[in-house]
Amino acid sequence: MIERRPVGIFDSGVGGLTVLKEIEKILPSEDLIYFGDNLRAPYGSRDSKEVAEFCLRIGKFLEEIGSKLLVIACNTATIAALKELQEKLSIPVIGVINPGAREALKVTKNNKVGVLSTPLTAKLNAYRDEIKKMNESVEVHQVGCKPIVQMIESGWEDTPENRAIIKYYVDKLPKDTDVVVFGCTHFPIIKEYFMKELKGKVIVDPAKETALEVKKILKELDLLNKGEKNGKVSFYTSGSISKFKKLAEKILGRPIETIKQALN
Repeated sequence: MIERRPVGIFDSGVGGLTVLKEIEKILPSEDLIYFGDNLRAPYGSRDSKEVAEFCLRIGKFLEEIGSKLLVIACNTATIAALKELQEKLSIPVIGVINPGAREALKVTKNNKVGVLSTPLTAKLNAYRDEIKKMNESVEVHQVGCKPIVQMIESGWEDTPENRAIIKYYVDKLPKDTDVVVFGCTHFPIIKEYFMKELKGKVIVDPAKETALEVKKILKELDLLNKGEKNGKVSFYTSGSISKFKKLAEKILGRPIETIKQALN
């Protein structure tokens, strides 16, 4: 039956696991497939056309192995490839930017929103354009944080140097910003370090809002898995299985028995 097919999720690396965790919470009966394109990570410093090519290949792969819906769990990939994947795949495709933008508008009190993201997401004005479509009066300040994804993919360490890098980028936000969007799905992995510098500002993590959007679409299309058992998760990476396993287990807080390599 089609509703028993899995939801496909992909990211440039391990950042999209923050989205997977939220989908697991909200839709515990769904089977999930996660693909981390670790071989080509990070996407945020690459050309958008190149990223789109990677995403189309991954999207076709996840569709071919049975996904009923595809989640682009990466902001950079959402910008580069959402429209193309929606046009070229036969399954529904959603990204993370629209859900995050909507939530930021809900919680801002003074209409001043900051976005911490990869350089490409900032350069292409992804969140600014999405938020302005909904409310032109909101000020959006975007900061591209070049090294942070690579630092996380390499295995984040709590050092004075790394904390100073986070402070450097947070300090680029205007002081009166009241809401800050994690415009990269990797950033919630080290949320506690950002919180120390953001000092009381409301943080929007698009992962939860994206998971709610998945539930909404599956329900509308009558594709929800109606079984009562917990779903299973299958993992794929284009890069090193051992490296992916170490990082993914740390992020998810549980062991992963099987990881397969694909598209390398």
